[in-house]
Amino acid sequence: MIRDRNGVEVAYVSVPLPTHEVTQAVPLEARKVGNRAPRKDMPFYDGTDGAELTIQPRTHRKQWTDEQWVAFREFEKLESDMASADEPIATELIIKS
Repeated sequence: MIRDRNGVEVAYVSVPLPTHEVTQAVPLEARKVGNRAPRKDMPFYDGTDGAELTIQPRTHRKQWTDEQWVAFREFEKLESDMASADEPIATELIIKS
């Protein structure tokens, strides 16, 4: 499916060329609409590092062991505790001469 910049589908007729190359006639204003390249799958992580577990895709969570779930929950709790304990930093500095 080929669309122009305005999102209108552009119809064209493919013209056979007198060469052995396989080509298609494409309008100059056409752009690619979708990406059909497959995603690179991330390998399944079998360790118990909480930081690494948070990076893993959600689909991997179905295969996690109890130890991995404990490490993941502990890391989340630690991160939330550290975030709530952060005190605000001064945003202004006034110097009087």
